[in-house]
Amino acid sequence: MSQPSFVSPRVLAERAYRARRISQTFGRVYLGTKATQWIEGHLRPPDMERRWARLHRDNARAVYDAAVDLRGLILKGCQFLGARADVLPDEWVERLGALQDRVPAHPFPVVRRTVERELRAPLESLFASFSREPIASASLAQVHEATLRNGRHVAVKVQYPEIRKLVHGDLANLRFLFRAVGLLERDFDPMPLIDELGTYVPLELDFENEGRNAEIVAGHFAHRDDIAVPEIVWDLTTRRVLVMEFQSGIKIDDVSGLRAAGVDPARVGELLTEAFCEQILVHGFFHADPHPGNLLVDPDGPRLVMLDFGLTKDLPERFREGILGFVASLVQGDVDAMGRALRDLGFEMREGGEEALREVASVLLRVGQEVRERGRLDPESVARLRDEIPATLRRNSLVRVPHHLVLLGRAIGLLSGVTTALGARIDWIRTVMPYAFASRS
Repeated sequence: MSQPSFVSPRVLAERAYRARRISQTFGRVYLGTKATQWIEGHLRPPDMERRWARLHRDNARAVYDAAVDLRGLILKGCQFLGARADVLPDEWVERLGALQDRVPAHPFPVVRRTVERELRAPLESLFASFSREPIASASLAQVHEATLRNGRHVAVKVQYPEIRKLVHGDLANLRFLFRAVGLLERDFDPMPLIDELGTYVPLELDFENEGRNAEIVAGHFAHRDDIAVPEIVWDLTTRRVLVMEFQSGIKIDDVSGLRAAGVDPARVGELLTEAFCEQILVHGFFHADPHPGNLLVDPDGPRLVMLDFGLTKDLPERFREGILGFVASLVQGDVDAMGRALRDLGFEMREGGEEALREVASVLLRVGQEVRERGRLDPESVARLRDEIPATLRRNSLVRVPHHLVLLGRAIGLLSGVTTALGARIDWIRTVMPYAFASRS
């Protein structure tokens, strides 16, 4: 019989502090929102727009402060929200968007110890130079600019030493809180988000896996000179330290910076969309975390630079065939066939779930008709998909959306936020069709 593992008082105190901090912030946002909804519904003051804007600013600031303080899984989730310009109010996007690459860094001695422990050698014997200040700080790691002894310019990604324990503790805290919200708000089920985080964030803690993912994507884009992926330096890479070719560029949502460099932001949005159409429809393997902190633009081209491949997804073998079958039935306006295509794509149902899929198909058909008429997917249509489909799934007997579609939907949501910020007006039919019928790699 195994003995229970010992947990130090310091770790227990840290867990208690994080649980309290999360609960207080969550309670402040939830109660403030419910109170403002009550005021709007019962008192109807004339300055409600100003009241909502102030509440959004206050709530976003409180969540930002908690994310910076706690880091880990909380910060990762807030980074995702900060990229959703098509979903969140401007006040939230402005505040949480700063989390993408301006996370407070760990002290350099911590970084040094981690690198030397992982690579089993003094820092100076491995690198000719190593910046004390990071060039980027994210939720799970920070990146330092360095030069190898042979003169090669590299970026070194160093995982925070305590992050694995924090991720598991944060998941437990969030599961408890979101279950409580599910009891209070019967029309809102946040648990799929927690399940998604619990499944995929641990994968991002393995930098060797990230390196392999980067090489796969680089191979897929080897035929293109307008898309770049940093080369991995394998002899200096471990599960907690990743050394890669240094890539510079302008952050993809820096619209003024792009224009100043002579780059058309709308063209960047089109290039980004093309890159993901090719990944999803041709290669069946895609970067599942395309937030602005992971995307740069090299003005020479322009060229899209893709970073951070900790979260990727290999789609099922017959995924594209399923999508093409769904699109064909959508073009024909056949709701029953669309429902069957959704089932073939992996939706799991209880008895009677066919009607639920028909309702989902009906929502998608209405949006598809708008796309055919306008040649593009408007933000209003994205918002309708976001609101109506989850509500339909909750009302009916659908059990589970497969994980690959959850990740795909998340990536599309992030891309929608980025392309909205870039002012790109994508002609989806013209953009998607060449990739939909290209030879599968």
